[in-house]
Amino acid sequence: MNEIYKKLARNLDRIPNGFPETESGVELKILAKLFTPEQAEVACRMSIKPQLPREIAEKAGKDERETYTTLKAMVKKGLIDAGRGEGGLAFKLIPFVVGFYERQNAQIDEEFAQLFETYYRENFHNMMTIKPSVHRVIPIEKTIPLNIDVLPYERASTYIEKAKSWGVLDCICRVQKKLIGQGCSHSLKNCMAISSRARAFDSSDAIQSLTKEEALKILEQADREGLVHSTRNVQDGVDYICNCCSCSCGVLRGLSDYGSSNAVDRSHFYAVVDEDLCSGCEACLDRCHFKAIKISDEICSIDKARCFGCGLCVTTCPTEALRMVQKTASDIEPTPVTEEEWQEQRAKGREK
Repeated sequence: MNEIYKKLARNLDRIPNGFPETESGVELKILAKLFTPEQAEVACRMSIKPQLPREIAEKAGKDERETYTTLKAMVKKGLIDAGRGEGGLAFKLIPFVVGFYERQNAQIDEEFAQLFETYYRENFHNMMTIKPSVHRVIPIEKTIPLNIDVLPYERASTYIEKAKSWGVLDCICRVQKKLIGQGCSHSLKNCMAISSRARAFDSSDAIQSLTKEEALKILEQADREGLVHSTRNVQDGVDYICNCCSCSCGVLRGLSDYGSSNAVDRSHFYAVVDEDLCSGCEACLDRCHFKAIKISDEICSIDKARCFGCGLCVTTCPTEALRMVQKTASDIEPTPVTEEEWQEQRAKGREK
């Protein structure tokens, strides 16, 4: 039985996101927890490109009807994706992170949470060192200066306004850390889903449907809690907005626990301080998840190299001594436009 999970692990590692092996084999225990042997065997024949059940069945040497039933069960468990394809319903493999792991809110238990923690610490955190990053920071919108042109994908409201459906679910990262006794005090229910399809989450068991106004309020609440807005590291096709903390978030922990500056991509902004206005109150210190702020002689200073441009320090400053400044064009790393472009760049990054 272990061999089929080894085969599936290798197939998942071919996805640009990565699914590296460990000496202990803990990643195989994760797969066995989620996939039945029959489902694993089918998933071994799949890729991130959509395929019809007939095509997958032929590769697996299985009956098409039986394969279709297996595929539908895997979709229900959040292990793969399904969508309209040429010739009917098509199915595709999705990554471990960001992918089927985040869809396991209903299934995660203490055993699964500990398996993930072991895997993360043994090897998976190394996937946070590869460029382009899985996530990118979106600045808090009210911190962006009004007198400058901002690219649409730098505003969270762009995605909220363009969507036709909005939803929220528990943050899997905080759920996982809580289950192993390392939970933080931040709210659970603030991982946001968005869709271009109307009423997309109305019948979902995992995602609570929201109005647009409720979705915007969640972003405001995240600012009040000191959480970093982040999302998929592409310009188009964004379907979620996370509100992250360095104490629990699997992405930000790559930076806070292991020092990887590639764990998340920066926004197009960085914070600066007006020393004449700074009172040295230290209100900004705890808000910075990136350890970019220091207080010396009762004046705060910003380490630009460590600033990821989230804006959390700006919204908490009582004297308005902090503000956001847009980077010069030469300092901005272009964000991949599409998921396909990101995958190509990521695959090259893993080769390096």
